[in-house]
Amino acid sequence: MTGKKGIYSWVTAFLYRGLSRGVMDALIEAGVSDFSRAAGRCIVREEKGGLLSLVPGRDLTEDPIDIISFMAEAKSAPSMLTLIIETGGLATPGRGSVFCEEIRLLRSHESFAPSDLKPPEEKEEKIEQIPLARTRMTGICCIVQNGQGNRVGRIALDTGVCVPSIHLGYGTGVRDKMGLLRIAIPAEKEIITFISRAHDADTVMELMIEAGKLDQPGKGFIFSFPLKQGLQNIKVSRGERQHAASIDQIVAAIDGMKGGSEWRERTNILTRNGIKKRSYLKGLADMTLICDEGFSADLIKAAMSAGAGGATVSRFKQSAGSESEQGRRAASREMCSMAVSEASIPGIMEALEKAGAFSDECRGQVFVRPIEKAFTYVRRK
Repeated sequence: MTGKKGIYSWVTAFLYRGLSRGVMDALIEAGVSDFSRAAGRCIVREEKGGLLSLVPGRDLTEDPIDIISFMAEAKSAPSMLTLIIETGGLATPGRGSVFCEEIRLLRSHESFAPSDLKPPEEKEEKIEQIPLARTRMTGICCIVQNGQGNRVGRIALDTGVCVPSIHLGYGTGVRDKMGLLRIAIPAEKEIITFISRAHDADTVMELMIEAGKLDQPGKGFIFSFPLKQGLQNIKVSRGERQHAASIDQIVAAIDGMKGGSEWRERTNILTRNGIKKRSYLKGLADMTLICDEGFSADLIKAAMSAGAGGATVSRFKQSAGSESEQGRRAASREMCSMAVSEASIPGIMEALEKAGAFSDECRGQVFVRPIEKAFTYVRRK
């Protein structure tokens, strides 16, 4: 049995650990039927004095975060973003990021339904007052080997773009095709995700490719995807304040006065660092399979038999209000991200259905989102 197909919004929030409980309670009270929660971390630059300030990498500090995501009716997305921003106080830099993107739901087990938030009338007029980005935003996701997340993720800090989120996953599929080389490529991965202004995305991706050596076999994969709306956490550094306002607060205020963030574009970084622009992969989609824990391995094999190249898998907890079916059956779930060609999607869906992805035991969901461009090592023939 399967749920409704169609175009929906996928909402994701990166929240400092102390803020997430209040946001989740507010979502449940507002009618969100189910959402996922995964553990992660964010990194920021810690302004330090003395000799420690001269040691590379010692200026980074990690903070635990919760990554909350859920599917919503498209018309509800602005209200949901408003609720998360207000409840979490995200308008103040240094508390988290949130964004929504358009996805195409291909099939879902009937127990999962997109959330349709019905906010109180007195809050509807506040939607336009929330400081969501006024310029076009892009999401960037970079998958690297375990232990490389901080090194590659700090590019977002050094360019002043956003505080990145990092969480753990593991790769499957691609390693199996690499023969003896697979021994040197660990399955454990770190997944870096953050929001960028669209006009900064090219620069940031080029620098991350360089930092992560993604042009070498097995080093990783990076792609960008379009966003509908978002609010960045631009507090990329912290330390003892010596002025009445922090740099992050000043930048946020100037963004408001300028009506956007184009004034702080940094595309000249590429020229200064002598980095050449590369050829990117186009015409791909990110096909995401969500299922109960323990089923992903067989389902990914089925997807690969129909044309998928491999997958990156991460685990999370499915949470919900007590009145829903999910609330009565709390579950550990797995999210499998596969970069595939649009032409291969029908065949992969048929293979997943035959493998039982949407059965009552597996309770699968599949949706796709467009990939603007992607990069990884491609073997020359």
